[in-house]
This record gives sequence, C-alpha cells and structure tokens, in this order.
Amino acid sequence: MQYTTVKQHPQLGQEVLPGCDMKQVTTKQVGELKNALWENGVIVIRNQHLTASDLKKFADQTFGESSFNYPAKSLNPKIDANLQSSGVAILGNPVEDNQEIIGKFAWQWHHDKDLLPTTEGLAMNALYVVMLYGVQIPPVGVDGQPHTTEFINMIEAYNNLDSDHQQQLEQMSMYHLPPRSYQPGEDVPMKIHPIVSTHQVTGKKGLYLGSDTSIVVGMEKQLDLAKQFWQELFQTVLEHTPVYAHVWQPGDLVLWDNSQVMHAGIPYDASKYKRIALRVGVIDNTPKS
Repeated sequence: MQYTTVKQHPQLGQEVLPGCDMKQVTTKQVGELKNALWENGVIVIRNQHLTASDLKKFADQTFGESSFNYPAKSLNPKIDANLQSSGVAILGNPVEDNQEIIGKFAWQWHHDKDLLPTTEGLAMNALYVVMLYGVQIPPVGVDGQPHTTEFINMIEAYNNLDSDHQQQLEQMSMYHLPPRSYQPGEDVPMKIHPIVSTHQVTGKKGLYLGSDTSIVVGMEKQLDLAKQFWQELFQTVLEHTPVYAHVWQPGDLVLWDNSQVMHAGIPYDASKYKRIALRVGVIDNTPKS
C-alpha cells in the first residue's frame, strides 16, 4: 500500500552536542543526549568520524552493554575492516561491484523490533534505541531529491486521534512478529502488546504498531483483515501527524527512541549511488534520571 505523508515535523531530529566527538563523550554529555532523546524521539549528532568499533563502544558507554545476543559474524574481506564489528550491522550496498542492497526490508513504515519479540522479560515498548551512522551518502540525484529517512512521533499520533478512536484502540492489542522473513504461523514466536503504549520514561501514551505484519488480537484467522486494519489505521496516523524527513550528510549519527517513533527508509538507485551506514540497536539499561 502506498502511504501519503504530510508536512515536516518541527521537533523530531533535534541537533545535539555540536562540535563534540563521540569517541570522547563525557558523562555530562551522555546525560544531555539521553534527556534530549526521550524528550524529542529523534536526535542528530553531526560531523562524526567513527569506525564500527567506535560506534559500538559509544553505544555501550551511553546505554549499557546490549542484552541482545546477536549472532557472531566473520569479517567480510570485500568490506573495509573499519566498518565491521561485533554487534554492528552494515546497511546499504557496501560491497564493491555488487548492487545488492542490505536492509531493503526497512523501506516501509515500522518500529524496529529485532529480537524484542523473542527476548523473555522485554515488552515491545522497551527503551530500545537505534543508532544509524552515515558513512557514505548518495548525493542529490538527477531528480533533485536528497537521501532521507522519515520518522513519525507515535505519541503525537495518539494525541491527534479523536477521543472515541483513542478509547477504541486502548481496548486492543496486537501480536508482534520478529522482522524480515518470518510469516505468521504456529512456529513463529510472537509477543502480545497493547496498541496504546505508555512510555517508560515520560509516562506519555502513544501508539505501538510494529509493522504491517502485526496481527490484531481476534484477527488471527483473518490475516487479510488484520493487514487492512493496520494499513487503514496507519494512513489515518499519517493524515493527522507531520513527518520528519532527515536529510542525510556524511558523518551524521542519528539516534531514535524506537518505543515512541516509527520510521521508513527511502529507496535509492544502487546502480548509480553508493550508500553505507552502520547500525547499532541497544536496550537502555542504565539508571533513569
């Protein structure tokens, strides 16, 4: 389904810590960064020069070591070793002479889920922070369009619904599946979570929709109806909630609070452009101020 977006957002994408080097971040700067993240949902730190190991070290220092056990991967000799580290994913088309794009499944609106549906003791709205670092960014193409990622604040989306719609959704929950290749079925791990979610730091209510593979409780045997419900609800969200489109520059480090925002990558032509980004996802397990 093709969704229609509206005007830019005035708050998402706040730039923080100008001139700071995340390889030498201080405790005070970490506190400032996290407060801005919980308040704004998406923050941007520009002009960074990070290896994959640098990014992982920054993530651990800021949010604590990840409780996710990502499978170990051997180094790919066709990719710069500085772009590879345990717990760091490479997105885009980093392999020379290969137009295959890693992460195309993210070219649709979703909450990042990773191992949330399969990890015991974690709710879907856990403080799951995703960091994306732009190493190489496609230039503005012949169509004049910059390279962007779009974000939407789901707390604001909930507030923009009329009260009857809010009350209806507060009575509903969804099954959430792991991302990528999983399909609904008996052997696929799923986790139930309310559609209306309460943020663990701010206490604000927002929508948690996962992705269009999420299944409303009660529609388990009506998967077409479940997908239609999701698509119509999300189109309503987009019609009433402004979108922030982050225009990427090399060296941008973008962090988002997955429990309160959704996002979508924007397609690009890998036959013309090279894009390389590093991604880390981590559950915040540090003391809350």
